[in-house]
Amino acid sequence: MIWFLLLVVLFAFLMGFFQVPIWIMYGVLVAVLVFIMFRNPLLFGKDAEKMMAYLKKSKSPYLQFLYHFLHGNLSEAEQAMEKIRSKKSKRNSELMLLMERKQYGKAKELLTQMGGHKTKWYVLSDIAINEGDIEAFKQNKEKITDTFFLNMLDVDQAVYDGKKEEAVALLDNMIAKLKGYKLLTAVQYRKQILEGRV
Repeated sequence: MIWFLLLVVLFAFLMGFFQVPIWIMYGVLVAVLVFIMFRNPLLFGKDAEKMMAYLKKSKSPYLQFLYHFLHGNLSEAEQAMEKIRSKKSKRNSELMLLMERKQYGKAKELLTQMGGHKTKWYVLSDIAINEGDIEAFKQNKEKITDTFFLNMLDVDQAVYDGKKEEAVALLDNMIAKLKGYKLLTAVQYRKQILEGRV
């Protein structure tokens, strides 16, 4: 990917050097952006199998982490997490592992280092569900505006209440409307429920 971006920069430099009209430069920029977006199925993909294959083939430590995490291979996911360079991605990965292992105290400590992002409020709401803290659940849920996270909280609540058929039905309704990483997350969560891993 780095080589591809370097070629784009070199190409842009050459177009500037030869004084190519600006509308051609913008057209090329749009074409490159569209190419990158559609080359990565995690952005707009509708096929979960292709997305998992993309994660499996990826050399990126974060995408390798996601592949192992979504398959439930937590020890391999942890090994991949150690190779992640980005502090934000590493923190998110660590948070995902803590939540999967139900280490809510450590997850809360890690969340104090994160800003007021929608993921933070979703995770705090999910922790509140699992700890039975109704007041904290309401407070954190009010801060979430993303409908995907709100729907996932309904699924989490159904799973916590033991209504797994209802949780699967909620996920089935969501999956038809989702794309990219959100679709992959919902599909894998549904699979975990059906396999009894949740």
